Amino acid sequence: MTLPTRRGFVVGCAATLAGCGVLPEEREPIEASAAAPAVLPESSGYSLVAEDNRTIETTVTVDFSGDVELTSRQDVIATVFQRVYQSANGEQFGLLTAPAVRVVDQPEVVRDPLTAVDSTRVVSLAMDTDVDTVSEWRKRGSETLLGTETTRTTATATLNGTERKLARIRVRAGEDSVTAIATISDDAAPPFGAVTRDA
Repeated sequence: MTLPTRRGFVVGCAATLAGCGVLPEEREPIEASAAAPAVLPESSGYSLVAEDNRTIETTVTVDFSGDVELTSRQDVIATVFQRVYQSANGEQFGLLTAPAVRVVDQPEVVRDPLTAVDSTRVVSLAMDTDVDTVSEWRKRGSETLLGTETTRTTATATLNGTERKLARIRVRAGEDSVTAIATISDDAAPPFGAVTRDA
């Protein structure tokens, strides 16, 4: 007697649901930690003002499209490296290094758990400060982080009661994902290209 594979069972169940279904969720949350923090060297002109390891609990959702539409949800508990910097003129620069989590095995789907966290919470972590609101992120060109060119997005946020413009970029770095968020002004560009990481 041949037992059905998990994948065959999932597809069969989804097909039974007339083209729309939910993949079975894992009973236990995925627990993962980032391997090494991304950092900004002193030569960048910024000083380290906060560092910590933060635990983030979230639910990552993955949608699949095709003959059958499927949705997979997975609870994740991730340990994230936080590094926060400040320049002499008050500009802030935050780095969050999170584990890239495999949420589905077949086909393999890997996600940055921070993409499932509310923008206000992510900015608060990156800036290590209270954040009241964050506007919608909009694409504004590209930047290079850890040798990878990626999309740059910008938004406006209220940090400690003060409205500031922000720039954000994200890249994969080995088994981790790195998010960099900086306050921006006309005086100087954020030091995205100066970020390093020992893996």
